[in-house]
Amino acid sequence: MDATKRLFESLSFFLLAIYFILFPFGQLLRIPIIFLGRNLTLHPIDIIANLSIPAVIFARYKFPKFTRFVGAFFIISLFSTMLSFFYFDSVSVIIGSFYLFRLFSYFIFFVLVYNLIKKGKLKKDKVLDILVFTALATAIFGWIQYFFVFDIRSLQYIGWDDHLGRIVGTFFDPGFIGIILLLGFIVTSVRFLENKTLQYFLGSLIFMATIAFTYSRATYIAFFVVLVFIALRKKIIKYFVILASIFLVLLILVPRIASEGTRLERTASIFARVENYQQTLEIIKRNPLFGVGFNNLCPARISLFKGDVESHACSGSDSSVLLIFSTTGIIGLIVFLYVVYKIYLNLEKGTYGLIFMSSSVAIFSHSIFVQSLFYPWVMGWMGILLAVCLKKLRSKSNF
Repeated sequence: MDATKRLFESLSFFLLAIYFILFPFGQLLRIPIIFLGRNLTLHPIDIIANLSIPAVIFARYKFPKFTRFVGAFFIISLFSTMLSFFYFDSVSVIIGSFYLFRLFSYFIFFVLVYNLIKKGKLKKDKVLDILVFTALATAIFGWIQYFFVFDIRSLQYIGWDDHLGRIVGTFFDPGFIGIILLLGFIVTSVRFLENKTLQYFLGSLIFMATIAFTYSRATYIAFFVVLVFIALRKKIIKYFVILASIFLVLLILVPRIASEGTRLERTASIFARVENYQQTLEIIKRNPLFGVGFNNLCPARISLFKGDVESHACSGSDSSVLLIFSTTGIIGLIVFLYVVYKIYLNLEKGTYGLIFMSSSVAIFSHSIFVQSLFYPWVMGWMGILLAVCLKKLRSKSNF
C-alpha cells in the first residue's frame, strides 16, 4: 500500500508540472467532442484536474478541515441539479452536470497542490514564481497574436466574438486573457513591494502593457480596484499614484484603430450585458430557492427566451454571483459566501494572504462583467494560489 501511495504522490507532482506547461496554450488545445448529440469541448487542463481525483484518493491526501463547507456547497449544487430533471430534458441536465464535476475536479486539484506544499515537496515561493512564468508565457503568446494575427474576426464563424487590433492571445477573448494577466500582475507587484526586486517590477510593467492592449474594460476596472485595495492594505498611496499614472498613460498611447472593440466608449457590449443580467434575474425570480441546477442556464434561457443553444454565452451569466444564485438558489449562494468567509479566516498573514485577497478582489470585480470566476484557468490558478496562501491547518481524514 505504501508503494501505491508513493506512486500516486509522484504522479501528483507530474500532474502539476503538466498543468503548468499546458496553461499558457489556453483554448488552442481545446478538443471538440460530440456527446449525446451535443457539441462539447474538452480542455487538456480539465483532464489534469480530473486525474487529480484518483491521485488524491490513492495517495491518501488529507483535506483541510474547513473544506467540509465546500462539501456542503457541492451537496446543495448536486441537489439543485437533480431537481432540474423535473424542469429540463435529461440530456441538457446531464451535460450541465459536467460543469459541476469540473468544479469538483478543480477543488480536488487544490487539495493535491495543498498536500504537496504541506509535505514539503514544493516551496511556496517557487510555486508563485512558476505562476508568474505561466502568466508571462500567456502575455508573450498574446503579443505574438497581436503582431502576426492582428485580425481574428474570422473566428466568429466558429462561435467566437470577432476582434480586430486587440490582444486576445491563446484564449481568443480579451476579457479572459485580461484576468490571467491581472493575476500575474498581482503576484509580481505584491512581491516587488515586499523585496524591491527589479525583476518583479519589470514583470509588473509587462503585464500592465499587455493588459492595456486587450482593450478589456472589465480588466481595466478590476486593475484599478486592485491598485486601490493593495495601496490601502499596504498603506502606500504613492504605489497607487505611480502605477495608476503609468497605466493611464498607456491607455492614452494605445492605438485607436477603426474597430469597435478598441473604442473604450463602445456601448454594444454594455447593452448585451444588461440584457444578460435581466435574463438571469428573471431565471432567479422563477427559481429562487435552489436555482435551475449547475449549470443549466442554457436550457433555462431556451425555455424562457428562445436563446441560442450553440452560443458561448448561453450557459453562463456575465455576473458570476448571479450565476451561482441562478443555478444553486439563495441557499447555494449563502453557503458559497460562507465558504469564502472561511477561506479568508484561514489565510496566512503578510505577502501570501495579500496576494490571495488581492486576486480574489480582482476576480470579483472582473466577474461582475465577465463570467470569469468559473473559467477553468482561473479556477486552476486560484486553487494553486489558495494552496500556497493557506496558513498551516489541521487536516481532517483522507478522502
